[in-house]
Amino acid sequence: MAKPPPRATVTSVAARAGVSRQTVSNVLHSPDVVQPDTRQRVQAAIDELDYRPNLAARQMRTSRSQAIAVRIMPSEDGVNAVVLDRFVHALCSAAQRHSYHLVVFTAPDDGREISMYRHLGTTLNIDGFVVVGTHAGDKRVDWLTEQGIAFVAFGRPWSDGAEHSWVDVDGSAGTYQATRHLLDQGHRSIAFLGWDDSTGVGDDRESGWRRALSEVEPAAE
Repeated sequence: MAKPPPRATVTSVAARAGVSRQTVSNVLHSPDVVQPDTRQRVQAAIDELDYRPNLAARQMRTSRSQAIAVRIMPSEDGVNAVVLDRFVHALCSAAQRHSYHLVVFTAPDDGREISMYRHLGTTLNIDGFVVVGTHAGDKRVDWLTEQGIAFVAFGRPWSDGAEHSWVDVDGSAGTYQATRHLLDQGHRSIAFLGWDDSTGVGDDRESGWRRALSEVEPAAE
């Protein structure tokens, strides 16, 4: 049986590309400091040799795990499952592009999720978390902020003064456009079926509905 070829190393990549080991390291970790033509040459050598960074060695050297974690919540209506599937797939793709791994976990409520933050932070040395489904009075955001743990949120902050990074859909704009579409077709009695007031999401979407109705004379209901 033929022996598998030796595993590619930074040294072999550097030799193939005709650059130093430091240049290869820069391409892997700080590509912006490397000239584009050199970066392309090193990347070609990486692809040709099928080089894969040794994550265990990197973790020992940097005290980082190259892993981020996100809680997966159950779907009761089937619709959320479709959205969550696409969301997690996008997270995985983005993580892989930056040589990170995605760790998924479950928790029945926010309190248990915070407990998982503690557990994953100590056992797997997770580098950061993605918080999903933010809401008013979110203790997860408060805890992560107080602990100085890196995180981003899929969902806007529902209080003033938040300094963390977040992304969210514009619910107000969505309901505004949907309501305007009905108004433009001549409808004047348009109902809004909202969410629980405690989520903040319902208030955000209701504001778009009310804004659209207020633009019609005489005012629609």
